Amino acid sequence: MLEHDNPFWRFSLRLYGIERIKHACLRLQDECQANVNLLLFAIWAAQQHLRFLPDRAHQQPQLEAWHQDYTCILRRQRRQLKVLADKGEPDEKEGLLHQMKQLIAEAELLSEKQEQAMLYFHYRQRQGLTPCEDRQAALIENLARCLAADSSPDPETLHILLTVVLDDAEAAEASMRIIEFLAHARPEAP
Repeated sequence: MLEHDNPFWRFSLRLYGIERIKHACLRLQDECQANVNLLLFAIWAAQQHLRFLPDRAHQQPQLEAWHQDYTCILRRQRRQLKVLADKGEPDEKEGLLHQMKQLIAEAELLSEKQEQAMLYFHYRQRQGLTPCEDRQAALIENLARCLAADSSPDPETLHILLTVVLDDAEAAEASMRIIEFLAHARPEAP
């Protein structure tokens, strides 16, 4: 049974409530195809001294399916409705399109809460995770595994997320290590 109100969910609410963290997560989502829930889980798991296994995604296929089939679709609908509502009802914040956008935003949040409950279940089962004494190494590898291998994340955006756990100098070094990790993970061009 999934626990929807769990320590990871509460951690995520606190962390995502910090404006700079929220913007960093959204930027990585939009520019590097990152799942924000996985980014938050990467940080939380590292704090628990856990590292993502390279085949974590294969051990958690239902998580990716849920993310694609529900969360991403709801997000796309919400964004499209926002554009339509702003064009069609710019001065009418209570108009039908704005109301629809709000309802879809609420459904999107519930979908993300479901994803987080799935991640917490995997944490409790230790699926896709392995102990790691070096919290910084776990954080670097976890965050790198959340980003598309062919992406080029902005070092400053990574730095913002890394300062949740690391001091400023460590975060600067770690952001460069993530970029190097991704560069080595990229397939060679033919």
